[in-house]
Amino acid sequence: MTSACPCGTGKAFDACCGPYLAGWEQAPTAEALMRSRFTAYTRADVDYLEATSGGDAKAEFSKKDAAAWANSATFTRLEVLETVAGGADDTSGVVDFAATYVEHGKTLVLRERSLFAREDGAWRYVGREKAAPKRAEPKVGRNDPCPCGSGQKYKKCCG
Repeated sequence: MTSACPCGTGKAFDACCGPYLAGWEQAPTAEALMRSRFTAYTRADVDYLEATSGGDAKAEFSKKDAAAWANSATFTRLEVLETVAGGADDTSGVVDFAATYVEHGKTLVLRERSLFAREDGAWRYVGREKAAPKRAEPKVGRNDPCPCGSGQKYKKCCG
């Protein structure tokens, strides 16, 4: 009997991500590829991670950095929170997930909305959604007092 696949489907590794990592099959959906990439991190299979990267993600991929992280962290749990498109008939998809891992004695969670696209008929990880920058201070309205302290309305002063 084979062990359960680390990706969290409950299936045996050989019936889940194993064929993808071995190169016998291609992941049929964006979510299946995402799960197999998580499994690749648990096994420090950086060749698979590189091979399943596309677009800018492939151009920016560092085998050295991926290997360092995969070998310094113990990946313990994957939770897929949402999948948008990315099905067998789609050309792109998004998978929102939380990956729990332990590194340097601390349990951490990586939360990401990963972007996937088909390249030459195969699913590839192409990047992640970038979070919108958060304003450090509240927005000043045009008719609010200017924050510089002049006593004028913002629109007449620094606005």
